[in-house]
This record gives sequence, C-alpha cells and structure tokens, in this order.
Amino acid sequence: MIRSNKPVSHHFKLENTMLIGQPLIKLFEMLKERIIVSRMLHEGEIITPTPETVLAENDVLLIVATKKEAEQLKLIVGSYSDINLKASTESNLISRTIYVTKKSVTHKRLGDLPELFQQNFTMTRLSRAGIEMVPHGDIYLQLGDSIKVVGTEEGVKIVSEALGNSLKKLEVPDLAPIFIGIVLGVILGSIPFHFPGMPVAIKIGMAGGPLIVALMLSRFGNKFYLNNYTTNSANLMIRELGICLFLASVGLSSGKNLSVAFSDGRGFIWMLMGIAITIIPLVITGIIAKKYFKKTYFEICGLLAGASTDPPALAFATKLAGSDIPSVTYATVYPVTMILRIVAAQLLILLFS
Repeated sequence: MIRSNKPVSHHFKLENTMLIGQPLIKLFEMLKERIIVSRMLHEGEIITPTPETVLAENDVLLIVATKKEAEQLKLIVGSYSDINLKASTESNLISRTIYVTKKSVTHKRLGDLPELFQQNFTMTRLSRAGIEMVPHGDIYLQLGDSIKVVGTEEGVKIVSEALGNSLKKLEVPDLAPIFIGIVLGVILGSIPFHFPGMPVAIKIGMAGGPLIVALMLSRFGNKFYLNNYTTNSANLMIRELGICLFLASVGLSSGKNLSVAFSDGRGFIWMLMGIAITIIPLVITGIIAKKYFKKTYFEICGLLAGASTDPPALAFATKLAGSDIPSVTYATVYPVTMILRIVAAQLLILLFS
C-alpha cells in the first residue's frame, strides 16, 4: 500500500544486547530496507550519529522508516520509547527543509557529492512530486527535490550551500521540456505502424504520442539534462486548464447530436448501455482491489479514474482526498489504459469491418 511506504519517525530504546558495543552500521546491515537514524540520545546528549557511532545500552534512537520496517526494528532494536527527541529543548540540533536548486548537482547521485560527507547533519527525508522516501547515496537528485536535514546550524548551512536552496530559481518555469515533449509527441502520434494481416496502418494518435513521450522524458530526461520541474501552482493551473478544455471539447462535439439521438428513441438505449459498460467493470475492479489487494479507498479512486481514463474523476478524488494518493495509482494505470484503448479501438474496427 502506498501509505505504508511513507517514511515515519519512530523512537526506539536500545535493548538488544547483541547491538550493545557495536557500531551503528551493524544495525543497517541487519535490515533489507534503508533507514535513517536522524537523532540519538547517547550518554545523556542528543547527537546526529554516524555509521561509526558505538551503541550503548538504553540509547534512544529516532529512526525514520516505513511502518513495515518499524515492526522489524522493534524486534531488532527494542521497544518504543516515550522520549521525544524532536521536542527536546536541550539539544543544539535544528531541522530544516532544503531545496535542490543548483543545476550543477542535479542528475548526480546523492552519494557523489563530497560536500555532503560530513558528521554534523543527517538527511532524513527526500520529497519529490509529493512522494516521500528515505534518502540514500544511489538516489539521483532532480531540480525541485526537497530534503529534510537535521543537524547543527553549521551542518545545515553546508547542505544548503551544496544544494542551492534558492526558492526564487524554482519560480522560473523551464518551458523547453514541455514544448519538446509536445512536438515529439505529435510526431510520434503521426507515425503509422503496420501489422501483418492488417490492411490499414495503426496510429497511436495525438493522445498516445505525447503520453509516451512524457513517460520517456520523465524516465530518461535526466540523461539529457532536461528538467521537468514546475511549481505546484503552475502544475495545478495547467491541470485545471486541461480538464476545462477537455470537458469543453467533449460538450461541443457531443451536444449537437444529443437532441437527434433522443428524438428517435435510441438515445435512452445508448445511455443505459453506456451506464452499464461504465459502472459494472468499475464495481468489479473496486471490489477486487479492496478485498484481495487491500488497497485504500483513495488508491481505488485513482485506480478507477485511470482505468477509465477519466481526468475529471481524478480531479474530484484528489480534492476529496486532500493529498496526491489518487494521483499515484492513476499515473500507474493511465498510460497502459490509454495506449490499449487507442490501439484496441482501431484493431476492433479493422477486424470487424
């Protein structure tokens, strides 16, 4: 489930005698997934530990990990602790969110930046497009990434200078990748694909072409140093404008034939058939996703919106959820559904005509 993959802070009291006297890296080696120890109450002092920090009995560790990893940590480290290291006023550690705005560090691995090999700070979370993850050395940085840093003022300043942290640079949109994607998408959508036994070539069209190019740029754009970051306000404006134009075009193209369809009596039949075709598959899919795959309500909303290629439904679900959870599942299934619809419709026409 998507929510279970979100890193959360947990306080643990070190009670495992196997770890006492061992360096902190020993704990990392015992786990399959990556975790972050952002703070540590060690010998009466709150510190930002390093992998070489030697663990002592009754140390309190503030660990950033998923809920699934937290259950495993409870068995390995010890019980949960009531001590809140975040709320301690005796510590000189601060917490700041640093934004990646320096283009020289984008498209580089986090572990390849020598400026970040310090011992007076810890990077606890990395957020990208609304998705939080545990930062590690193999993550490639992208423009607009936000990293939560815990450490001394000097340590946080080092990270800020290394990554940029200039919000003004993020306010300037980079339009080149958008127009490059549109042009390449139109070209790709116009290319005919010939299949054996088919008398007519198949095209993925104006919808499928830009979609495939957008996916490719999102996945491989960093290799060509293309930044696809846009501010949240600009992203929302483009999204809402696109939905409005989409609904307007649907209304203009279908409204002129609406009265004719109902006047000859066939309109109600087509409407009932459309309702059945729309609702029945969605209900079956929703039940299967909830019962067998244990998806949450908002995940299912995004899944159904993507499976029916319904942007207005996604907009409604996102507004209702108050988060991007529906958008994640929507983005997962929408590309496959869109391509299959475009290709399948043309194949059915050619096969049965």
